[in-house]
Amino acid sequence: MVILTLLLSCLASAVQAGAWARPRGEVFLSFSSNLHSSIEALADGVDTMSRHDSAYLEYGLGRRLTFSAEIGRGQHSRESMGLLRYTLTRPDARFQAALDFGAGQRSADGQDNSTLARLGLSLGYGYGITPPDWMPLDLQGGWIALDAHAVRDMTRQEDRWKVEATFGLTLSERSRFMLQLVAEEWAGLDVTYALNPSFVYQIRGGTSVELGIRAIQAEDVQLGLELGFWHHF
Repeated sequence: MVILTLLLSCLASAVQAGAWARPRGEVFLSFSSNLHSSIEALADGVDTMSRHDSAYLEYGLGRRLTFSAEIGRGQHSRESMGLLRYTLTRPDARFQAALDFGAGQRSADGQDNSTLARLGLSLGYGYGITPPDWMPLDLQGGWIALDAHAVRDMTRQEDRWKVEATFGLTLSERSRFMLQLVAEEWAGLDVTYALNPSFVYQIRGGTSVELGIRAIQAEDVQLGLELGFWHHF
């Protein structure tokens, strides 16, 4: 069960910009909290749920370079990672591609700290929509993203990988819908799948709130709720 909780913690990462480079000097911050429990425990009236909190930062360095850092904390694990992403395509291109390289550290109850190394690939595509006159929503287009990365535990000589597909739709000037599909595998464990629909609403200026639900198929089926706050400046 501890291994499952560690894996769920990594699935509950903050939303990233994917392949798109941050303009020079632009900052993006996000804070999120995820509560989850198995269907069996929920059916039995469980009064406590597992929780994972994370914070994510992106900073545009210019020249298609973006620095990012993420810190996550669960009940049994803690992980931090610093990344440098290079976007291969022009900022105005509809199709985007980027590579990222990173290093970090992970600690877990009953285990020594691990040094981590990461290599990732991100693809993105933005599209526009002209909705029919009868549609009440002011649809403005959206994006499709595919992010894949591998993490090497240099201390234990183990690997894990993760692939995440995101479908995003801009519903209005202040609201967006996202659907994320995730597959992840750790050494010695079966592949885990997650489905995460969420709604993002801009409450003021560059600040938005995200509300979502999460379903995870691992050792058992887990259901969760997610609350996040985003800020651009």
